[in-house]
Amino acid sequence: MIQQGAFQGLKCTECHARYPKDEILQKCRKCAGLLDTIINPEILSEKSTGNLDRSPSMWKFRDFLPVDATDKIVSAGEGDTPLRKLNSFQGNVWVKDETRNPTGTFKDRGASLAVTTLSKLGVKDLVLSSEGNAGCSFVLYSHLADIDCSVFLPRQANPAKVELSRKLGATVTLVDGTITDAGRQAEAVANREGSYNASTFVTPYRHDGKGTMALEICEQLGWRPPDWIVYPLGGGVGLVGMWKMFSILEKIEWVKKRPRFVAVQPAGCAPVVRAYNSKKEDVDEWKNPETIAFGLRIPKPLAGKWILRSLRESDGIALSVTDEEIRKSMGQALKAEGLLLEPSSAATLAALPYLYGEKMIDRSEEVVVIATGSGLKTLEQF
Repeated sequence: MIQQGAFQGLKCTECHARYPKDEILQKCRKCAGLLDTIINPEILSEKSTGNLDRSPSMWKFRDFLPVDATDKIVSAGEGDTPLRKLNSFQGNVWVKDETRNPTGTFKDRGASLAVTTLSKLGVKDLVLSSEGNAGCSFVLYSHLADIDCSVFLPRQANPAKVELSRKLGATVTLVDGTITDAGRQAEAVANREGSYNASTFVTPYRHDGKGTMALEICEQLGWRPPDWIVYPLGGGVGLVGMWKMFSILEKIEWVKKRPRFVAVQPAGCAPVVRAYNSKKEDVDEWKNPETIAFGLRIPKPLAGKWILRSLRESDGIALSVTDEEIRKSMGQALKAEGLLLEPSSAATLAALPYLYGEKMIDRSEEVVVIATGSGLKTLEQF
């Protein structure tokens, strides 16, 4: 065990102001910019791949996360998900099957880390906006930590996600409009009642949790990264978190290179694709978003600049797929691979024919697609 933890505090991604790790923080107090955790790679370089904790969860990588050695972990066994070859897709394609997480989604990784950190800091009640999956995750982990949780969801959210959040004990408020509208209500309640707002990138404690997917992928491939990661982009937490962890792994020389990213969005809500391919610095709001992939129906990701920067640093690709292509991929994944995926998750598979057809990716290159969520909560969309 490392004697001195790698977690050093927090830093604003805009003005670069620094904050100690024992403060209850959301955005930067100086400029309202988004905060990132400071993980010192020099301290991590003291470790080796041979002396990792063997616990069957993402917490085997706790030294890479913003926690201290003595912190009590709030866990339901999230992470350590399978990486398996997809035989029905031409090319060298693997799937990181995040449907195996406790609530059927990779959101559990971010929720486990965030609630662990917030519980240590003494937070007793939190609010968040969600398209559904993050709400279910935070309600579960908040319950384990004895923290009150209120969730604000768009009225169009999948019924199973709404019901699961309620069954797990959350106060659920359905909001007319998009997740942006739900976010405004969550923020208003947090400001009025003094609750902690754990919404996407309002809190700095979610993206590192999802970043553990990068660590697991490299471990499962024998401590080498794939050539490509294909990721379904909504709020961008997983992309930012994984890119950060791949960068740390390269700095401490556990891997020799970093993968390139493909960001996939639905054609009916593709603000990051439009911004990236137009070479913009930030993301403009997508008006009137329409897609069956509710988890990707994010009109203006809060971390637009951060997402674009990470994608460009990876020399990545951004593309959109139609709802029809998403539905087709859902059926193919189920029938050929036994994968029951929600629409947001199947978007990655829908992108593969285009990536290969346009020779953006060579069939000899190793590709990992992130299957972010189970179709069990979206059966009405099959």
